[in-house]
Amino acid sequence: MSGTVIRAGEPHTIRTRGITLLRSGHREIRRLKRANHTPSIHGNKVWNSSFLIMDHLTRRKVSADEHMMDIGCGWGPLSIFAAKRFGCRVTAVDADPDVFPYLDLHAQINKVQINQQQDSFEKLTQRRLADVDIIAGADICFWDELTPVLFNLIRRGLRSGVKQVIIADPGRSPFYALAEKCENAGMDARVVERRTKTPKILSADLLIINR
Repeated sequence: MSGTVIRAGEPHTIRTRGITLLRSGHREIRRLKRANHTPSIHGNKVWNSSFLIMDHLTRRKVSADEHMMDIGCGWGPLSIFAAKRFGCRVTAVDADPDVFPYLDLHAQINKVQINQQQDSFEKLTQRRLADVDIIAGADICFWDELTPVLFNLIRRGLRSGVKQVIIADPGRSPFYALAEKCENAGMDARVVERRTKTPKILSADLLIINR
């Protein structure tokens, strides 16, 4: 992977918001797949909801001294964007070790440093979240059993001092169940619809929770 060069206009690449991302058909992605790096928890591509969180973070104006945790990071588009755009500290977390070679590849071609942490959501304790300012996650609430897990994670994050949590989803029922649990618990939570035309026409709902 060392010295990998991605040429402008190369097939199966996405250039958006100042970063370069690779599609599943890219030669470097295929190379990792041939090396038996096969993610098993849906970390098999760049998920579209990531782009709507990128737009939210741009409006929020993340500062360089903040620490963002990208939970269920997959290939790391959010992590790459935050590190590149804001120069902030980023920790990318995923339960699946096979996503990290793809994250490493994207970090290398975008020339950023990302801290990596292999953990399930349940293992992100208040102590581990104590210095995190922002928790973000795209397309991570896709099973019913993830709703209570993510609710408890959000609650631990807020108790530890996390300023904002942003979860994006294209509209699955477990995501809306999560939003309802947060609202019923008295959190400062709201769901907003976001749209973008780049890199293509996309929409997603964002669950935004403030401390």
